[in-house]
Amino acid sequence: MKKQLMTTTALVVAGLLATSGAAFAQKKASKPTLKIGGWFEGIIGAVDDDDTGTNGRHVVVDVMHDSETHFKGSATLDNGIKIRTRWEFESQVSATGIDESYINISGGFGQIRIGGEDGAAHLMTTGTLGHWATNVGQNTAFDIGDWIQQPDGHAASTVNRVDSGGSDDNKITYFTPRFEGLQLGVSYMPSFQQGNHSAPESLASNETEGFQVGVSYKRKISNVGISLAAGYSGINEAASSTGDGGVDQSNPGGLGAGIVLDYGGFRAAFGYTHDWNLSSKEATQRSGDESFDFGLRYKTGKNNFSVGYMHVTDEADRITAATDSTDAAMVSYRRNIGPGVQYRLNFMWADFEGENAGSADDNNGIAVTTSIRVAF
Repeated sequence: MKKQLMTTTALVVAGLLATSGAAFAQKKASKPTLKIGGWFEGIIGAVDDDDTGTNGRHVVVDVMHDSETHFKGSATLDNGIKIRTRWEFESQVSATGIDESYINISGGFGQIRIGGEDGAAHLMTTGTLGHWATNVGQNTAFDIGDWIQQPDGHAASTVNRVDSGGSDDNKITYFTPRFEGLQLGVSYMPSFQQGNHSAPESLASNETEGFQVGVSYKRKISNVGISLAAGYSGINEAASSTGDGGVDQSNPGGLGAGIVLDYGGFRAAFGYTHDWNLSSKEATQRSGDESFDFGLRYKTGKNNFSVGYMHVTDEADRITAATDSTDAAMVSYRRNIGPGVQYRLNFMWADFEGENAGSADDNNGIAVTTSIRVAF
């Protein structure tokens, strides 16, 4: 059914692209253009946590950087359909350095996106998930773990998103037009082990196809802006007997939901995510991250302030009765000091409590970072 839906959608889009201007209001087609953009951030920070203390230094000072380069192509057909492409390169990624790359086709019918990009559930929910919607400095999900170490064997990750492991693997996604504030999205991924242009995999021998669905609603009531989103992601993965103490697992999945409220310069956001691996032998048991988080943001002129907090639990090993848990928070300040240039200051805290006896999978600490970010 999923394959038939995607095939029908692809045929409809092909028909729209091939239709002459006679069926649409004539518009002058634009010559394809290519623009280069991206950003670079230089970061200096200091961290004090239990892990760094074992290295003989109580406080560790470090220098990091984060950067991306974006190649963005665009064109407009004479029937008004817009086509754009995007390639993202990260300096921190090994091999080719390619992060996301896709083509997007949009018009009155909505949007079709094809290539290595996040799925509908991920794209439609992430911007509403608590701290994701409110960060003004570094990213709470990614950057806290870069400075305050998540211990080996600790499974409660701070990276709370709805993707079930599919992430930027090749897929096709359709978004409906937004009607009365409501928009739907659906993604199909033939395999998350398939390369950029390799031969199709045989699903009979390697069942790794995935499916995502998302919904988004935006409305302004009086002076309050409201954004709601929810999504589900599932992968049809071959069973494995190596995880969770030898228990077979298959069909990982995830879901998430978030809400954002805007009033003047204030924003408040709340989010929930849950991902899991279902056991083919014990279908009632689930393991995986479950997270709750919230964020607050305030903007006034060139100054921006935010605070975010998350609580994550994970039943890392079903044989052990306890769970891994992570609590993390970040307070950030940002000032726009020039066109495309920002100064950022962040205070981070994290507490990793492992399910095992002893402190091998525990850690806690604080960190302070300051940075300059240039977007071009």
